[in-house]
Amino acid sequence: MDKVQRILNFAMRMEKDAADFYSYYMDKVSSPATRELFHELVETEKQHYGFLKNKYDELGFSEPPLVISWVVDSNFAAKDPHILSINSEVAGDPDVEVSDLSIIRMAFLIESDFAEFYKNAIEVVVEPDAKNLLKTLADWEEQHKKMFQEKYQKLIKKYWSDISSIVFPE
Repeated sequence: MDKVQRILNFAMRMEKDAADFYSYYMDKVSSPATRELFHELVETEKQHYGFLKNKYDELGFSEPPLVISWVVDSNFAAKDPHILSINSEVAGDPDVEVSDLSIIRMAFLIESDFAEFYKNAIEVVVEPDAKNLLKTLADWEEQHKKMFQEKYQKLIKKYWSDISSIVFPE
């Protein structure tokens, strides 16, 4: 399989996984603003997938990409994964935005991984058009990463102001 084909194939899986993540947590976050953001990101990730799929098809790749949802079985999926429940109760008030902290952190890590993947992929392809495409995708994911990083830092500083300088040294 061609290297560009494998990169696009993997990228489509990542975008599908991200859409699934945001869709799953959209109704589980407490902040209406975060809920709306996740709704928008579901659509954005679907658009990214469609964009990549169009490129995949344009290049004449015949093997359809394998799409695997990160939620294996909706009957088995945890309603409140243990790691999230531990981290969400630190402020003692389940109605405050800090309950979204773990989910925002995971979203930041997802977008960080995407940006890093695309940046690394640029280095291994030789085709100028492929490099340009991957640069565009890396820029998109960097914007998402930065947005989640800022939101995460804002929540830490808001609810843990006394130790925020330890978490985010100047």
